[in-house]
Amino acid sequence: MSNNVHAIVRRSVPCYFCNDFLEERFLTEHITQCASVLEECPNRCGVYVSRRNLEEHRRSCGRKMSRRNNQIKDIQDSVWKEKVFSVLTLLRLAIDQGEKERIRLQGDLSRNLSLLHSQQESLAALQSSIAEAIEEYRGNDAILNLRLNDLEMITGDVQRRASFSFRQLSEQLKLFEGELTDEQDKRAGSNDWFKELKDLKTFVAKESVRASDIWQEYSQRVNDLKLELEMRCKDSKDLTSKHDILSSKLDCFAEEIVKCSESAAKQKSDLKGLKFQMKENLRYIEELIAESCRPSVPYSLSSSSCSCAEGASTNGRIIWRIDRYRERMSEARESDRALHSPIFYDKEYGYTLRMELFLNGKGQWKGRHIIGCLRVENGKWDPLLDWPCVLRAVVTLRDQDSPAKDVRKIVKTVGRDRDGSTEPDKESGLYMFVPHTTLSRYAGYTKNNVMFLDVQVKDIRTSASMTSLIVA
Repeated sequence: MSNNVHAIVRRSVPCYFCNDFLEERFLTEHITQCASVLEECPNRCGVYVSRRNLEEHRRSCGRKMSRRNNQIKDIQDSVWKEKVFSVLTLLRLAIDQGEKERIRLQGDLSRNLSLLHSQQESLAALQSSIAEAIEEYRGNDAILNLRLNDLEMITGDVQRRASFSFRQLSEQLKLFEGELTDEQDKRAGSNDWFKELKDLKTFVAKESVRASDIWQEYSQRVNDLKLELEMRCKDSKDLTSKHDILSSKLDCFAEEIVKCSESAAKQKSDLKGLKFQMKENLRYIEELIAESCRPSVPYSLSSSSCSCAEGASTNGRIIWRIDRYRERMSEARESDRALHSPIFYDKEYGYTLRMELFLNGKGQWKGRHIIGCLRVENGKWDPLLDWPCVLRAVVTLRDQDSPAKDVRKIVKTVGRDRDGSTEPDKESGLYMFVPHTTLSRYAGYTKNNVMFLDVQVKDIRTSASMTSLIVA
């Protein structure tokens, strides 16, 4: 009897949630139906509620979540406004500072130009004075050369005349000596010939003294002309040295003019770069303002109001233009931020679709590929559609340089599990991959910092599997 009681106690166990005792073989079945089991709120508010109170909590949680979403939206709007105002303030300060710097540089440039003009005028006046002095020196030098030539010709003539007269005198003396010797032989006692000879010698002595005086006079004039020529040469050397100094100064001024021109060109280029940077900053601020003014609804909280946007494509095709590709790629590398395309439909009153794009990839493909995913959103006409939906999507990366060479074969497909995990796998075929190397190799895919994705979706309805994305 005691053994049987112990056996019954071992087979009876309490429930973990309601504390009711039941046989151990019925415990698993009881837990699947127990009303005290805690389950997570389907609205994902983070609360676990027992099954018996789940419906009541769902009704109250829906109202709280809507108020919470509105509060989150108001907070995000206020944060965006503060960020935009701060960026605008910084931009205004940068613009004011750039304008002050431009005015200062313009004043420096005008002062340098006025100084340059004054230096050029002084240089021109100095050059004209130097040219006049050189011309005057050349005229004086020519006159002096003419006078020297005339003097040389006169002295040469005097020398020729003196030598000729000396030759004539010597010849006459020889003749007189011959005649005298003849006459002495004939008339030994005559003294007239001696007197004539004495007179002739006196005449010759006077002529020689006169010739020596003329020679000394001409020699003195030649020495004076030589001294004057040396003085003129000295003056010409001084003028030449002054001309060399002025030439060196002119070279220095020319170098300064070139430097001033280069600095002016550099300042102009800096001003152009500053203006271009200011325009780019203004464009970026305008895009931020437009993006902040656009209604931002988180992907996880998208409601039927997103799926009924006016002007959405209803033919199953959308060409998604992605502006500021390089800036968005930088943001994706920093914060793993995903991009979402506008809402579109596979047909009129059809499934509500949206493309999700990770520019920097995810998981083990991060930093190597662009990963894209086609998502089905909650729509207004979901109760009238077939579930689960079966779609075929063709995604084309458009080439802006050669439209006939759009990327098709390089895009690979890898999917994700049914449990909604964010890590891709290789079975369900939901994800598409575009290698970064292809985008860097062909500039036409991201021309002008813009990328185009052509998405075409068809409802094939041939199987009951989950949504699939097939990339051609």
